[in-house]
Amino acid sequence: MSSYYYFISTLPTLAFGDQPPMTSEDFLENSREWIPEADLYALKAAAEGYENPEKNDVEIQWENWKETLRNSLAAARAAKLGKDQAPYLSKSGSADSQMRSAVQEAVKEENQQKAEETIDKLKWSFLDEISATHSFDFNIALSYLIKLKILERWAALDEEAGKEALNKSIEKQEK
Repeated sequence: MSSYYYFISTLPTLAFGDQPPMTSEDFLENSREWIPEADLYALKAAAEGYENPEKNDVEIQWENWKETLRNSLAAARAAKLGKDQAPYLSKSGSADSQMRSAVQEAVKEENQQKAEETIDKLKWSFLDEISATHSFDFNIALSYLIKLKILERWAALDEEAGKEALNKSIEKQEK
């Protein structure tokens, strides 16, 4: 029998912008002891980006939301460039006002890091929303894992490495 109650209650609180309290690999390793094998497989699929054929409602909701976000970003970027958006859209879906607003803000932003932060905050907010009616179950673990992946990504961004990559790119263009 799974023990989500114990597992979830021992997880440190996550806040956008904080350093991750553990790696996603540590999270998955720790979850192995407490959650069913099928749920562990689904968490690994979410963490590593491979398909889980037996998605639950929250996984499906997250995947559909991400597709709507990708479409919204593609449409906004195409509009900014004066191009037809149709070839860039994968499926119809309507963005809510919060998504439309965040996408417009991100596309207008000159600073790429701030634009990505806007989108990641939007993702964080949606994860809060879909997990709000759950407690001590797979859906909380999934939201936690995805948020952890977001924090890991931001923690891995290194200003010096970014400057170095930019300088290399400029040098390449000058040759």
